[in-house]
Amino acid sequence: MKYNNVVELYKEKVFLEDGENALHLAEIIRRYGKDGWTKRKIAIALEMIDPNLKELSEITNFDPSKTEEISKKTGIPISKLSVMSMIIEPQKYLPMDETMVKLSVNQSIDVSNYSAFLSGWRKVLLQNTGYFDDFIDLYLVLSEKRAYEKDSSIVDETIKMVEKIDFLSLDMKTFGTFKEIYNSLLPSDKKKIADSIKDPYVKGALTRHAGSLLIVDGSNVAMVGLTYADLKNIFLAFRLIGNLKEVPWPFKIIFDQNFEYNLRGTQKKLFEEKFQKHPDVKFHSPADEMILEIARSTNAWILSNDRYHDYPRVDCVMLRFDGKSIFKEKYSHH
Repeated sequence: MKYNNVVELYKEKVFLEDGENALHLAEIIRRYGKDGWTKRKIAIALEMIDPNLKELSEITNFDPSKTEEISKKTGIPISKLSVMSMIIEPQKYLPMDETMVKLSVNQSIDVSNYSAFLSGWRKVLLQNTGYFDDFIDLYLVLSEKRAYEKDSSIVDETIKMVEKIDFLSLDMKTFGTFKEIYNSLLPSDKKKIADSIKDPYVKGALTRHAGSLLIVDGSNVAMVGLTYADLKNIFLAFRLIGNLKEVPWPFKIIFDQNFEYNLRGTQKKLFEEKFQKHPDVKFHSPADEMILEIARSTNAWILSNDRYHDYPRVDCVMLRFDGKSIFKEKYSHH
């Protein structure tokens, strides 16, 4: 049968290290697109295959069925444009680049136009479903695309993005980008990324997200076990929360309006630099009012040793801090 040569070549390459890497990359791309393709996801997937293709994602309203038409209109070669078509619909589209054209000629597949090229290769795919899940497998293995080239590795780029972040610099955009990438990866790659994150709270929030808001009673926590307020309590509390089985994020820290006057020496400077102008740090007197108001309207966890007996009922998860450890309790009162 005329397609057997392709299958034999595929099987031969799969058993080589590059072939295994290519299949690994194919699986990452499939997982990455499992919940649908966004412009950002397409850009990252293109970069996984070839960093030079990333800019193709800027094409608006890209329709794979119009690959030839878009190629003529934009001047972008089908050899490049069809990679994006494959990413979006891997059962239907295959890149028509130099490698695949050579293999096509060898297998008597018509390469006079993209439609004929696809028709021939779809027969190959249909008749060999036991070997190829889709064209991503076929293409990446036969064109020897390697997973994770050193300078363009999605894992390495993600590590660069999160390894130096602490809880006071983690923002919603970074968190969202990370979750998209992290959820698409294989377990071994997830572990590699998680192990690179130095801040325990950031690591916990990104890898064991509880789906809840954390509200920190800043004034209360800073005074636990001390005569004078100390911000080290807040830093320690966040580290300990990061070790919980589920970690609430994002967070808001609520201080009493006059909290800064309780600080001394370098503590005051640290407060001004790290907390005072932070978008998720709020000031209200009494702080309890704002804490419970936010908790009442959200699925929140509260970090405080206060019992809030002077306020109307609120149901939430309460985190207690004794200066050395964190423990959780279900909390409600009238």
